[in-house]
Amino acid sequence: MNNRFQENAKTLIDGSAEFYLSSNVTSISHSIKTGYVNDDFDLYVFLDPDSVTAAHLNFNPYVNALFLSKKTSDENDISINAYAVQVNDAVQAGNIIERWNKKYSQDDRYPDETEKVLYKLMPLSIEYTENLNMEVLDRLEFHLNQPGLIPRFLNRLAAKLQLWVGILRAPFFTASIAPVILGAAVAYHQQSAIHWSTLFLTLIGAIIAHAAANVINDYYDHRSGNDEANVHHNTFSGGSRMIQNKIITPGYTFFIAVCLFLITIVIGLYLNSVTTGNVVLYIGLAGLFLAFTYSATPLKLSYRGIGELAIVGSYGPLIVMGTYYVQVQSLNLLPLLASIPNGILVGLILFINEFQDMQADGSVGKNTLVVKMKFKRRSLAVYKMLLIFVFLWLMGFTVLKMFPVWTLLTLFALPLVFRAFAIASKNYDKINELLPVNALTIAMHLIITLLFAAGFILDSII
Repeated sequence: MNNRFQENAKTLIDGSAEFYLSSNVTSISHSIKTGYVNDDFDLYVFLDPDSVTAAHLNFNPYVNALFLSKKTSDENDISINAYAVQVNDAVQAGNIIERWNKKYSQDDRYPDETEKVLYKLMPLSIEYTENLNMEVLDRLEFHLNQPGLIPRFLNRLAAKLQLWVGILRAPFFTASIAPVILGAAVAYHQQSAIHWSTLFLTLIGAIIAHAAANVINDYYDHRSGNDEANVHHNTFSGGSRMIQNKIITPGYTFFIAVCLFLITIVIGLYLNSVTTGNVVLYIGLAGLFLAFTYSATPLKLSYRGIGELAIVGSYGPLIVMGTYYVQVQSLNLLPLLASIPNGILVGLILFINEFQDMQADGSVGKNTLVVKMKFKRRSLAVYKMLLIFVFLWLMGFTVLKMFPVWTLLTLFALPLVFRAFAIASKNYDKINELLPVNALTIAMHLIITLLFAAGFILDSII
């Protein structure tokens, strides 16, 4: 690079007020016009943490910054390929904010950036292009800013993993893992043996079916406008945001869901072939039907106030009894009775998440139970009654000697219940303040179900 180009580049960067910032994930690009401050060729920008660009940077930190020259000068457009890192140092951030406020004190396009996240864009290369023809006239490399080969590989691997965790909503897989464990525990209690290969396939099948349901739900909630209408989305509700954040297309989302359903079908058909009768087939078909029609047209169960019942049935009796049957190859009343508390607890995970979604759901005609009840205080009473019912069910059938005495272990989860009740009673009509209850409900399901399963196992070995 000759010095004249370098000087022109520095002049253009120092003298510009904005540039075009482009990011991309899975070949979907997104561009915004943004302000900045710079140290030489390092650029600092503020991004809304809920913005598409910020979402992209979570998965791919490589961006492009385009500075357009004044066409009346002999300057050239500058394209900077950069690596974005979040700035967490308070002193450095304070200095940037001070410089930002000075630069944009008279510019109402950037009124207050203190609520946003600060990113540093470190240049990897600068290309001088002939205006919009994008013909590269010269190029400068910044090798010291380029991550090493191994860190780059590990970062991309971690980003890919994080991407698929987000697409599939993997943190919620406990809702399908716990009932498989419970079904296996009840089977062990009956026959003192576990067929590990079929149990593993059952677990994988349940998880993949759960993932398929999550992805197809994202697709149809996008089609209905439900997720777009949800301005209070969070970790527990509002979908994965993968479509809304332009990370994957709706078509690709549907394709992923279909592939997951097909894998589930293959696993189910195999398990049916190695067990007697067609019980696994019927259970699998019922599960696939509920998973697909939960949000898919024309039934759209979740839009008719019966989606919660579909969840209770799918994650309760279907998974628990299906797992039990694969192990024992017969059915009786015990796995059905054991499945009810688990199904209700998973249903309550969905139910409490609907509190924050009530406004968005109602605006697009998604008549969840919370929307149908109209008042969140009424919904809170149902939430509490169902949790109490779970323990009455567990204790009642323990007294009747249908469940082992070790079922009393589930009482250790009561502090979580009391904590959830206390927080929900004060914050049932608030968005962020209710989030701990969303998390506690997931924890209650997992802990109660695992303790219940442990009770069956302990009763068999002690």
